[in-house]
Amino acid sequence: MQQPRPDNPEFGRWLRRTMTREDFEALPADDVEALRRFGVRKSLPAGARLFRQGDRPEAIFIIENGEVELAYEARYERLTVMILRDGSSLGDLPVMLGTPYSYTAVTRTPTTALGFSTQTIETLVEIHPHICFRWLRLVSGRLERAQRRLVELAGKTAFEQVVHFLLHEVDERNSPTVQLTQGEVAATLGIGRQTVSRVLAQLDRQGVVKRARGRIEIRSVDRLRDHVRH
Repeated sequence: MQQPRPDNPEFGRWLRRTMTREDFEALPADDVEALRRFGVRKSLPAGARLFRQGDRPEAIFIIENGEVELAYEARYERLTVMILRDGSSLGDLPVMLGTPYSYTAVTRTPTTALGFSTQTIETLVEIHPHICFRWLRLVSGRLERAQRRLVELAGKTAFEQVVHFLLHEVDERNSPTVQLTQGEVAATLGIGRQTVSRVLAQLDRQGVVKRARGRIEIRSVDRLRDHVRH
């Protein structure tokens, strides 16, 4: 699966497919406590924006409590990439790589977050190099996992790709309902819509999934996993 350009409408779906909540894991509690005095605490109401897609990176955030939605905004659509909760960090990749934010971060509930500016991060490298090294390892792990997930799809049949995708969505959203159309699944995986439709029809006949308008209901996660094991 080739990464689309950020200005490609499919970029948001690519992000959604390659990210997991593990990618937003914050530092251990002891490290966060040591850094707390360097951060700026923000108490935000629901609907507040932490940063906007395309903006130059200004800060890394650690969510102390609350819920934040990451959304990719294209000209004619808005796609939820991830929902983050207490203990997650966000913005570290753009800050460390000096690249624009790939998505917009908006609070879904009243949220408290610690913000660390780029200047603060540069200072922390000198004051707490061991902590910053652990943070860098987290970021490196995120890149490695994303690469591994892409490699896992390489060489797989369309059927296997769709099954992996459905399991990924169920695990990440913690819900048996995949809120995506068949066209969105096809666009995310880079395969034909008719191919996705045939795979889902086969799984439907087996009683593993049920197709509905704008969503896919997973009737048996265990039976879906069986297609990965064999």
